[in-house]
Amino acid sequence: MTITAYIALGVILLMVIALIREMMRPGLILFSALVIFMITDIISAEEALSGFSNTAMITVALLFLVSEGVKESGVLNRIGRVILPKKRKPIPRLLMQIMIPVAALSAFLNNTPVVIIFAPMLKKWADKLSLPSQKFLIPLSYATIFGGTCTLIGTSTNLLVHGMMLDRGMAGLGMFELAKVGLFIVFFGLI
Repeated sequence: MTITAYIALGVILLMVIALIREMMRPGLILFSALVIFMITDIISAEEALSGFSNTAMITVALLFLVSEGVKESGVLNRIGRVILPKKRKPIPRLLMQIMIPVAALSAFLNNTPVVIIFAPMLKKWADKLSLPSQKFLIPLSYATIFGGTCTLIGTSTNLLVHGMMLDRGMAGLGMFELAKVGLFIVFFGLI
């Protein structure tokens, strides 16, 4: 192996250790590794910055900002209070009543803030009604994943594939083009 390969492996190893030990914020760790790769000429400045000019990556970053704004505004908390039933019902019925709106939200918002807001809310609600919260938390995660498959902005994966298609001269995906398959995923995933 060349010295460049050893440097790259060393940086990756240090990066993984720093991520596992949570020594800094993940973005800072990854950016530091990128800078080291540029300084050691493993990658050029153009290669390093090319990811920042990718429209899919910019869209993902903006979606995180929008999702964070929605989270901070308290809108998701209000929606949660509306969709959480006030009375105890059979668990399958409660799951449908909660997970369908969660999947719908997830089609347009990043999954992480949806789960971060709804998980503690669901736990508190389940405890109040003497229901086992674990029966709702895993389905919450799946509902957000399933919902994200319905739209172009539903998951970062959809946006990245869209960007790759555009880079190769193909027609990109439409906003609701994935709904043809995504709605089936939501339907069968939630039942």
